[in-house]
Amino acid sequence: MTRMLRLFEKPNRWIWLVVFINFGGVIYGWYYYEYQLLSSPIYLWIFIADCPNAALMVAIALILMLKNRKNDFVSFFASCNALKYGIWTCFVILLYCDYFLSPERRLLYSCMFVSHALLALEAIPLAYTVEFDQSCFMVLLWLLLNDFMDYVVGTHPYMPLSKLKLVAGFTVFLSFFSFCVCYSISRKKRAAAGI
Repeated sequence: MTRMLRLFEKPNRWIWLVVFINFGGVIYGWYYYEYQLLSSPIYLWIFIADCPNAALMVAIALILMLKNRKNDFVSFFASCNALKYGIWTCFVILLYCDYFLSPERRLLYSCMFVSHALLALEAIPLAYTVEFDQSCFMVLLWLLLNDFMDYVVGTHPYMPLSKLKLVAGFTVFLSFFSFCVCYSISRKKRAAAGI
């Protein structure tokens, strides 16, 4: 476990591979949301494509680290969003498995399940690189604002609506869960450093 936590601690060339994979996910994710984005006002776009935006933030955080310009707020923001929306997507695919894993959609959403599980996993070592400060509490406000936009304003991804209240409740739980997990991991680094 300790080794996994330290994966992104020292910039290495292989991290560029992770960056490019994330950019691939960003491009496909925006394509996946194409119809929803084009049918929504531009000012709502930032609240619609949550998963590709989370992957983009991870890529930006890693690039900053590789360039020796690490930004703890960006890294914490990226790790919380990646953990939250990686888990969220896996949960929604399983919750609506009759729809998402039907024969005509099974290959696509099986791949999406795996890719989003990996998105959640990469949040863990990224959070370990963070030197947490008070500004990081703004991330929790962002996560909760996104929940408000998704389930009150209606910017959530297209999906069956039969269990929307359950999804909304789980999403709010994930906002707090992701924040607390990433905060705890960043505290482990401080403890390991004797701070």
